[in-house]
Amino acid sequence: MKSLFVAASLLLAMACKRDTTDPANAGVPVPDTKAAVETAAATPREMIICDQKNARIIMVDVANGNAITWEWKATASYAMIRTGAQGWFSNLSDAKLVYNGAYILATASGGGVALISVSSKKAIWYDYAGGNTHSAELLPNGNVVTASTTGGYLLIFTVDSYINDESAQGGKVLFEDVHNVVWDNTRKVLYAAGKNQLKVFTYNNSCATPRLTLKSTYTMPQGNAHDLFPVHGSTTDLWLTNSSYIYKFNVTTGAFTLAKTLSAVKSVSSGPTGYPTILARATGAGGETWRTDQIIDINGALVYKNTALGLYKARWRLVNTFSYPAGDSFHECTHP
Repeated sequence: MKSLFVAASLLLAMACKRDTTDPANAGVPVPDTKAAVETAAATPREMIICDQKNARIIMVDVANGNAITWEWKATASYAMIRTGAQGWFSNLSDAKLVYNGAYILATASGGGVALISVSSKKAIWYDYAGGNTHSAELLPNGNVVTASTTGGYLLIFTVDSYINDESAQGGKVLFEDVHNVVWDNTRKVLYAAGKNQLKVFTYNNSCATPRLTLKSTYTMPQGNAHDLFPVHGSTTDLWLTNSSYIYKFNVTTGAFTLAKTLSAVKSVSSGPTGYPTILARATGAGGETWRTDQIIDINGALVYKNTALGLYKARWRLVNTFSYPAGDSFHECTHP
């Protein structure tokens, strides 16, 4: 009788024991809560930053000890930029992840624009836009449009990676103090903002004679537009900064919604759950009044600080689904 009681007790204990396998994957242990949390915390969460003080673009993993995981300099041999053109990349002004995360599209106040392979660090194409180049954007056929504040203009380059800075230029559009460009892949239009205006352009998608045509103009609540960048995960909203405010601009309604009253914000970048909305806000640290040595979130909390740097803009290392099609890869209309 006693042996029967012991056997029954053992069977009951086994039945009540916590299941450690995933029913959908028989035999695969389910990690305990602590291990799952630690794994999630170790998942890379990288920012792409323009470090003007050290003349480079860097990636910083804020989820793993703020490690600098990647660096690019125009003067390095891997960049393969000719000596006479390296000066174009002084005061790097923007760095956007493009082509499904495989490349970075970079600009510099020295006038340079470059398409950089993340894996090899080679500038597979570069050229000179001039006029304190503040931003650039990919167009659907592989051409690039730049925004230059000095002289105030947008300029299209017919990208030809075979000849780099001998690529054809065209489609120039005058736009006073323009600071930014963003392509909308759904609506097939280009947005740009300067002073107190945000303009929308169509693009003729031509390789030989590229051209932008003004479609509409919106007047901003306040002037001195600076950053314009998609709100992560949204199909309708763009972040927009100016002298004292951060807005969300709805591309379908044309409405400007105040998100934050904050001055001197040079860039805004958001992400999915777990990613704070990060700002590069000029503090004067890092050698120039327009730079900073820290990245904060939209509520003012410190996300990253390094006093050895002079930062200008920061973006999360995330694929931009607002501007580019899924799985997009490098292409140029000059060499299909």
